[in-house]
Amino acid sequence: MENPLVSVVTPVYNHGRYIGQSIQSLLAQTYTNWELVVVDDGSTDNTAEVIQSFGDPRITYMYQENRGVRELAATINTGLRKTSGELVTMLPSDDTWPNCRLEKQVPVFRDSSVVLCFGRQSLIDENNNIVGEVRPPADLSKVENRPVGSALHEMFLSNFIPQPTVLIRRTALDQIGGYLQPPGLLAEDYPTQMALALLGEFRYLDLPLANYRLHEAQMTRQHYLEMVQTDLPYVLEFFRSLDPELQGRTGWTEASLAKALANRLHNGYCEVGRRSLLAGEWRAARCHFFTALWRGNLHTKAKALLGLSCSFLRTDMEAIARLSGRVPLR
Repeated sequence: MENPLVSVVTPVYNHGRYIGQSIQSLLAQTYTNWELVVVDDGSTDNTAEVIQSFGDPRITYMYQENRGVRELAATINTGLRKTSGELVTMLPSDDTWPNCRLEKQVPVFRDSSVVLCFGRQSLIDENNNIVGEVRPPADLSKVENRPVGSALHEMFLSNFIPQPTVLIRRTALDQIGGYLQPPGLLAEDYPTQMALALLGEFRYLDLPLANYRLHEAQMTRQHYLEMVQTDLPYVLEFFRSLDPELQGRTGWTEASLAKALANRLHNGYCEVGRRSLLAGEWRAARCHFFTALWRGNLHTKAKALLGLSCSFLRTDMEAIARLSGRVPLR
């Protein structure tokens, strides 16, 4: 695979403020053999004007009536059908890439066993200041999917692969039917990556490969708890669908996985409570923290008690998060 074409798809809705920066980061790539299809999901702001201001022939603009986040995979696949590259990636309309990203990732796919490559993800604010970073679990043997299926152990616990850094072999993506979003799920990356974990190996590059923008309007902030609540039953059903050998490679039994997923949900209530504190919604925050306190394990209960204290003091938890090494939400 020498100098393969990279197909980039960007779904966008009312991101006129950010989409220009996203496209500029693609234009700045040191690897230049790419094509971009932007699928405008019914934007009502200046998104179309910004996209159409770029005169590069590698960029294609498409408009469709709004389908929303519950049909995000369908929107991405609409753009994907207009492309022909051997490698595929999705560029979120509010994120950016370092200019070396594609140059570093493309050579990885000379190894025919690799179906997906990812890396570190920087977190940026609305003014492009780096405020944190996302890294995978430290034990790379558990995330590079060798043997095939073994990465599911960590994937079931968290969606640890930063989607904006992912590059996928097209033949593998075609084999699973494109980007996946089963009914009820609010995102396509998690089910797609779990399905790819059954087909080949992953590779992790210890480099920042994307800049993920934190802002109030992003989907993961607005729908966080619902995303966790809908993901977890899907994870359990996915596990049940595996043959006994693959179930064994994940390191889980159905009972142990169900217990771990329940704790993940309880931690989700703490996370939403934290976001409610930040918004000054003290009563809502207490409801979420009380739920975590009632249902969670000892670690979760400790976080919930801290959150409850903050709610009565009418303050947020971000200074505490910063001291503990976590990325603050503001």
